[in-house]
Amino acid sequence: MKVLILSVTAGNGHNACAKGMKEKLEEKGTTVKVIDLLKEFSTPINVWTADKGYNLAVGKLLPLYNAFFNLYKQSKPENRYVCSGQGIPVSTLSGLYKEINTFRPDVIYCTHFYGAIALTDLRLCYSVPCKVIVSNLDYVNSPFWEAGIGVDYFAIPHEDFIEECVNEGFSKEQLVPTGIPVNGKFFNEVDKKEARKALGLDEDEYTIMIMMGGGHWGGGAKIFEWIASGFKKNAQVILINGRDKVGFDKVEKMKKTLPKNIKLCNVGFTDKVDIYMSAADVIVDKLGGTSATEIINKKLPFVVTRELPAQEEYNLDYLEGKGFACSFENKKELVSHLERLMSEEARKPIIEKLEKFRRDGITELANLILSQPEAKFDDEYIATIDYKKVGANVKKALRKAHQNEIKISKANMQLKKKERLERKKWLQNNKSKTQKR
Repeated sequence: MKVLILSVTAGNGHNACAKGMKEKLEEKGTTVKVIDLLKEFSTPINVWTADKGYNLAVGKLLPLYNAFFNLYKQSKPENRYVCSGQGIPVSTLSGLYKEINTFRPDVIYCTHFYGAIALTDLRLCYSVPCKVIVSNLDYVNSPFWEAGIGVDYFAIPHEDFIEECVNEGFSKEQLVPTGIPVNGKFFNEVDKKEARKALGLDEDEYTIMIMMGGGHWGGGAKIFEWIASGFKKNAQVILINGRDKVGFDKVEKMKKTLPKNIKLCNVGFTDKVDIYMSAADVIVDKLGGTSATEIINKKLPFVVTRELPAQEEYNLDYLEGKGFACSFENKKELVSHLERLMSEEARKPIIEKLEKFRRDGITELANLILSQPEAKFDDEYIATIDYKKVGANVKKALRKAHQNEIKISKANMQLKKKERLERKKWLQNNKSKTQKR
């Protein structure tokens, strides 16, 4: 079997998911090729927009970013073919379609909705014989998922999201609640004391892990400062800074003035996040969908800042409602949560809920991919394709599809109006009959 994985560099979660799935499939002897959809087939400005532009927006213009997110989330599904989320995927189509017909995968797996939209658009006027599977990596349907309904399977985080997906145009047959597919090492059980021993930590100390470095946030130093100055009981703190070198250096300077009750393990970028999580009792984090799932699979309670991009606010609302997370806005609230969670009695019911919720999503999704049939590519058909015209032809098909969506929407409105009138007439007739009696 051959699998083409389409990722997008928009934060690290999509690429981490692609890498984890590649490793999982290659264990089974599958031929896998991973491509960054935008870097490979789009323009430098679109690459910048998806990654650096996103980081700039949520780091410096968070209220504005959140306002646009919530505005787009209210968009009507019938505008799926003309929504603003179409521009970037359409720019990839000529190169992407040539790659598909050259590599000839049996399955295309996408870790971002741009891949789902691109393949939905291609299928409006071109043959894509391989199965297309896409994952949602957040506990919310972000804007523009409604434009990706042309995939074969949509892997969603939980059964709770089925109704929302159906409302956006997906069929129930497309929806597969696999959970978010993070690396399987986060699902492995590791003894807490053994993990602490391997990392050179105190085996019996209450352990707080902070994981907020890199990307748009880089707020780990501030959170540690709050804990060091406000937490009065004994604890050891693991601080994962990621690529936030400024934050790492700032915390290093704090070592000279640390209170005696706080021990510090200051870590930069590491590929041992799973081991550090195994050593922790509680995690302080922002709330991207992949990092949240890693924490869930490690069965750890988490304390989350409320200063979040909109999709992470939705993640927080959902997971806080499940009883896995609690949130803070200031130092007092943060310290209060961490002191409460020192008690095994407080952590135990949360861990029991996490045990029931977590799932080995990457294995479930890999099994779905491996169960797909071999794709049949038609050489004669492929020989007729003019790849220079793919983008233009798809744009025409998008306009036509949009007109069809509008017609269907109007027809549904007329049908609902007719049903309401018939219902009203029926009620009036029954009322008249009742009065006569």
